[in-house]
Amino acid sequence: MPSVTLLALLITLSLTLLFRHMLINQDEAAVAQLNLDYQQREDSLMRAIVAIFPAKAIACMKADHAASEDYSWKRIFSEAVGLSASSERLSPELIEGLGISASRSADVGGHASAQIESWITSLDGAAERVTPGSAAYEFVFSGAAFAGRMPPRLSMSQALQDADAVRPIVSLEKQHGSQDAGLLADVSRYPLYNLIPYPNMRFGYAAPGQPFVAKRNWWAFTVNYGTSTRSVAKNYILSLYEIPSQMPIEASTFASIGRHEDGTTWSSSQISIDGTIYAKQLAVEGSFGATRLAGGTGIDITDSVSLGGVSVSNTFDALGVREQMQADSGSDSLPVALAANSGRLAFLPIQPGSLFLQRPPSSPAPTIWQNYAIGAQRCGVSVEALSMVSYENQTPVRIRVRFLSPAATAMEVILERGSNWPNLFEAGGDALPFQTELTDSNRSCLTFRASLFSAWLQANGGGSTELNSSIHFSTSTAGEDATVRLPGASPNPEDMCVILRSGKDLTSYTRGLSIVSPLRVYVGDDLNDVAASVPAGSGLPSGSEFHPPMSIFAAEVRVGTTSFTRPIEVIGQLGTLINGGTSNWKPLDIKSGADDAVHAEMINAQLSPLRSPAELPPVHQMNWLVVIEEILPD
Repeated sequence: MPSVTLLALLITLSLTLLFRHMLINQDEAAVAQLNLDYQQREDSLMRAIVAIFPAKAIACMKADHAASEDYSWKRIFSEAVGLSASSERLSPELIEGLGISASRSADVGGHASAQIESWITSLDGAAERVTPGSAAYEFVFSGAAFAGRMPPRLSMSQALQDADAVRPIVSLEKQHGSQDAGLLADVSRYPLYNLIPYPNMRFGYAAPGQPFVAKRNWWAFTVNYGTSTRSVAKNYILSLYEIPSQMPIEASTFASIGRHEDGTTWSSSQISIDGTIYAKQLAVEGSFGATRLAGGTGIDITDSVSLGGVSVSNTFDALGVREQMQADSGSDSLPVALAANSGRLAFLPIQPGSLFLQRPPSSPAPTIWQNYAIGAQRCGVSVEALSMVSYENQTPVRIRVRFLSPAATAMEVILERGSNWPNLFEAGGDALPFQTELTDSNRSCLTFRASLFSAWLQANGGGSTELNSSIHFSTSTAGEDATVRLPGASPNPEDMCVILRSGKDLTSYTRGLSIVSPLRVYVGDDLNDVAASVPAGSGLPSGSEFHPPMSIFAAEVRVGTTSFTRPIEVIGQLGTLINGGTSNWKPLDIKSGADDAVHAEMINAQLSPLRSPAELPPVHQMNWLVVIEEILPD
């Protein structure tokens, strides 16, 4: 009997311990599931904020930053709560019917929408506001909870800083005011866009930590999850990186890499690409040295390619393949990535299409958004053809040149044939930067001779080419003269064109040179072939070869003005103004002055990203990268 009793006690004790262990495991599983449910709800809210924010920031710019509930932080958070379904919950009747009314709920939606919105405050607890990352809020960031963890602050007027706490302000007035850690170029020379490390994220516009040219706008806020009796406070930074287009190849449309229109493949001995290729959709036949591929919605890889030493095939985004690449590389950042798969971020090219080339009407006054997004609006110089030889002959006989004085005030000179605009063979004509000529195909052209522009500006009381570094060429569209053809959606053979000449040495353009035009532009001579001194404070390594930055934005670009095609060498970056659609853009399909496709054997290209803000041309395209991150405690 004692033996039986002892054995029974041992079995009972073992069953009791086993039951206790099962209860502990069940409780741990419940807590883990509870944490997972809360994390999913949190992630859904953060993704909704990222999705809603860019459109609200643009709406604020279109309204010239005027106060409005439509794009306030209150509205942004309210719509994010609705989009993320954060207030949806099980009904009390269903909870009662399931018999779980006494259980701990992971349903953070068990609150009214207004209550959830009240959880979101600035870092110092102000409702319906955020804490902007600007100098005026240094008293918040210097606190023990945030000191040393916040990005560099931006400077702007007090009025904009006050407004930024209530509605998102994106402005060219927001600039770096001090040489904070993480700013790798001299802020006194490059206060707007500096050289900063790329954030650690899966979407690989650049490699994490790699310096790139950008400005980081940011706003901080707190979310108090839960109720007044039981809540968890988390702090977040919402960042908007303004990223000027800077990679070797960029497109907001479908881009095809590796093959010309005639079926000829690119030659790896003639084409080299360093850095990231980005397009909304990519078709890739060979990487040609590129280290990364970044797509908006899709990337199609014909054959396996090597990206930074990693072999990547068309199955890169398949379940298990991406995870294996992460395990092999030891990083979430992969050499090929889609913005659509990248979590709490949005990559948004600011791409107005052909509107980039055209100045909007002067009445009503252009908005902050138009001045920001349209390249033509950022030109300090405009050259406008006011009268032509005839409606059939679009050779200009009168042009208006507007430019900036040394004090940056507007000035104007009208040049007219037979008055103060001698032709090239008349006295004084060889000193003028503007002349006319015909191409071999008999197209009427206004010629710009870049090397003569600085002296002409000085002779006419204008400022230097540092102020007057971006030029917009157009024809009059006001119907003031019956000889001027109104330009169509794309250039016609009868329309006036623009020729760039005498641009081999652009070292006098210390800020670079940008040409913008809704017309056809011919590159008539060698362009930007003379190196200049490396600018001080640029962040470029000593001994680097530096050329003044240059950009050309036109409805069409042709190389040469005759039927004779010379070998073409392209160094720098290539992009397109085509926005969306199904157009198959082939970046190295170059046409000659006779509209013939330049044969692949005649093209050499060395494409690489910008290395410094000193290499950023006066007019450039822009991208926005919106990211939300938690400020983690120690």
